[in-house]
Amino acid sequence: MTFFRPIRILLLAMLTALVIGGVHLWNYVADMTEPVLVPINRSYAGYSTVPQKVLGLKLEQFSFTGWDGGEVLAVIAQKDGEESSRQLSVTGDLTQHKAERLGMIDYALICVDWDHGIRSALPLAESLTAAGITCVLWEPRGAGNRRPHCTHGLKESADVPLLIDELTRRSGKESPVIVGVGQGYGAGLMLQAAANEPRLAGIISIDAYASLRESITRTMPDSLLTLATLSLMDLRINSSVGFECFDVAPVESAAKLDRNTPVLIVNLAQDNPISNINDAVTIYRQLPSDKRELWTMHDHRDHPDATTRSIMPPGAAERTKPVVATLHKDEDSAVIAMVHWLNDTFVSALDTPHVHVPAKPLLTSDCQL
Repeated sequence: MTFFRPIRILLLAMLTALVIGGVHLWNYVADMTEPVLVPINRSYAGYSTVPQKVLGLKLEQFSFTGWDGGEVLAVIAQKDGEESSRQLSVTGDLTQHKAERLGMIDYALICVDWDHGIRSALPLAESLTAAGITCVLWEPRGAGNRRPHCTHGLKESADVPLLIDELTRRSGKESPVIVGVGQGYGAGLMLQAAANEPRLAGIISIDAYASLRESITRTMPDSLLTLATLSLMDLRINSSVGFECFDVAPVESAAKLDRNTPVLIVNLAQDNPISNINDAVTIYRQLPSDKRELWTMHDHRDHPDATTRSIMPPGAAERTKPVVATLHKDEDSAVIAMVHWLNDTFVSALDTPHVHVPAKPLLTSDCQL
């Protein structure tokens, strides 16, 4: 019997180590999962959902019933009073470079953050309202923060058709012209919404990640535990919200868009691990749209006078043609260029006869731009 005593002690020690290691791993997974389930933007912590006053804007508050049957708070933003610095940049440009067809756009739906959705969308609203575009911002988290967990557009994108229903009723028009503008979280939401909502006549997608799974993986340190951690994260997310990281893939939604839908893919954060230039290229190549463009920022890799950059798609085969991205010097110039894209490409597409033959994404090895 004394012979087996050391073995029992060793087994007990091993079991204890496994339990302690398991607890540490689960706590690590919990820490990693929390910002996925509840991505809080602390820039607006302590502020009200809707600002009482915003320089250059008039905000009209309203609400609509969301996908979960609960109230969703929203505002209609229009240019009013003294212009903000962002508005002055746009109006200054428009005095020299006219954009006279923007009046055909009834609404621009703008979404940026899951948390503080209205406040985070105000900077883009300032720029677009300066061009005379009426903007609509809303709280994807629901009124009173009634939605405790984020699904990264998987469920929240179902708010968009209901929001459009309400705007259609308010406008008195049978088919108001509506464009979706999203950044980060909002970009993924807009791509997922547009895949199922033909009333979104066009999309500007800024810094969307191709898939939530890949985005999370890039933020994790390389180790043998990465795969196990991801599996445990999926388990925790699934138990809390009912979806897995694999389920959120804006790149798959992009492939479902109508080929007549103008889409502008903009990459501002080139080296951000959450969404980078490779995500932008991957989404761009999946788009069936005949009216698609890819933009990114000018940096040290580009010739000082360069206006475009040829980018090889990630994991591309030898015969794959590079994707050509238009370069912009900074975010301000890119936003002003977006206004002109809306005038020159998006509005012009409204007059173009629709092509009814489906197109295929450019994913073959001999694809041509």
